[in-house]
Amino acid sequence: MKKIIIAGYPKSGNTWLTRLTATLADCPVKGFLYSDHQEIAVEGTDRISKYGVFKSHHQYQELRNEDVSTAKIIYVIRDPRDIAISGRNFFSVQPYTFKNIEWPTKNLFLKIINPFKIVSNKIINKLLLKKEMNKAVLFGNKKIHYWCRISWKSHITPYLENPDILIVKYESLLTNPFHEAKRIIDYIGINKTDKEIIDDVQSQSFKKKKTQFINQEQIGKASFLRSGKKEQWKSVLSKKENLKFVDILKNELIELGYELEN
Repeated sequence: MKKIIIAGYPKSGNTWLTRLTATLADCPVKGFLYSDHQEIAVEGTDRISKYGVFKSHHQYQELRNEDVSTAKIIYVIRDPRDIAISGRNFFSVQPYTFKNIEWPTKNLFLKIINPFKIVSNKIINKLLLKKEMNKAVLFGNKKIHYWCRISWKSHITPYLENPDILIVKYESLLTNPFHEAKRIIDYIGINKTDKEIIDDVQSQSFKKKKTQFINQEQIGKASFLRSGKKEQWKSVLSKKENLKFVDILKNELIELGYELEN
């Protein structure tokens, strides 16, 4: 089997690109790279092909030498500000608790606040997530997730430096999916007609896949595909938040063609 690895920082569009690539290659999504856990991107298991697509959030140095040498590696890049926003709606952090703190009236206090616990936890979690997700993208933060333990910049840099890796921008997939699909099949070495490519792209559109999952009552898969939009940072991030991203990632944002200000 020839491996096709779809790598990227979490919430960059890995699942979408993994499924699209497998559809274009007429092969199965085999799962998450180097893991046997149940991967949400898996589909097309009945397809017979010499190729197999694997989803990955691995750092470049975590890839096995054999895969770096022989696999087709596609790396998906997304505006880090939109990654932070997407992560806020997907990940969770442990809210502050009073479990390990002792004081004379603790039990009475907990009894009083207990009715408000669910609501307060949701509010606290939302506020914490905003801070912690921004921290993950900018500096790395294992509180969010194992794969977010390093920054977005540290994750993308080694992949960008390897000319043998195909770089695909999430935003380009949204605005010109046919062109990006052509780049993907050319990179893999697959021949397809324009109509076949268009059909494959349409079958993996956010709207169509979300509707399909809802109709099949696969709510987990449907909710995983949140909105499929770009430049959400323009309406969601505060000016102060955006300035922090620009201050730290200005060179990378410019190099990758992202706007700095709204």
